[in-house]
Amino acid sequence: MMMMMKKNRSGQATVEMALALVFVVLPLTLGLLAFIEIAWTYHALTTLTRQGARYAANHCWQDSSGSNVVTWMQGNSPSFPDRQELISGGIQVQVNYWRHDPETHTSVAFECGGGCDLQCVPDSVTVSITGYSFNHFLPMLGFQPLQVPPFSTTVEMQSAGANPETAVSLP
Repeated sequence: MMMMMKKNRSGQATVEMALALVFVVLPLTLGLLAFIEIAWTYHALTTLTRQGARYAANHCWQDSSGSNVVTWMQGNSPSFPDRQELISGGIQVQVNYWRHDPETHTSVAFECGGGCDLQCVPDSVTVSITGYSFNHFLPMLGFQPLQVPPFSTTVEMQSAGANPETAVSLP
C-alpha cells in the first residue's frame, strides 16, 4: 500500500513540474528574450544616431538631405536585428543642417550652393531615425509591433570646411 502511494506522488510531482515549465518558466524566458532584443535594438539605434551625427559634424556639407551621412550610416551601422532593413532604406534616416541666428536666437535650416568650402559650413547638424517599428519576437507572443519613438542627436559642426577623406583643409 505504501509503495502505491509513493508512485502516485511521484507522478503528481512530474505533472506539476511540467505545468510549471510550460506556464511559468517558458513564458518568462520568452519575455526575457523579447526584452533583451528590444534593448539591443534600442541601444544600436541610439549609437547609430550618435555616430552619424559625429560623422556629419566632421565632414563637409554636401547636400541638404545629408546623403553622404545616410550612406555612411548604412555601411557602418552596428549589428542589430533590423540592420538589413536600415541598409535597404526601410528605416528612415534624416539629416538636417542648421544655421544659428544670433539676433533671434533660433535655428533655421541651412542651405548652400554646395561644395566643401568655408561658405558651406553649417553651425550644427541633427541626425534622426524615425518611423521604426520593432516587430521581432513580439507577434510570436501575441503582441502588436512596438512603435519606437524617434531617435535624434544634434551636435555642433567641427569640420570648418575640412574634408578628412582628401586631407584638404581650407583656411
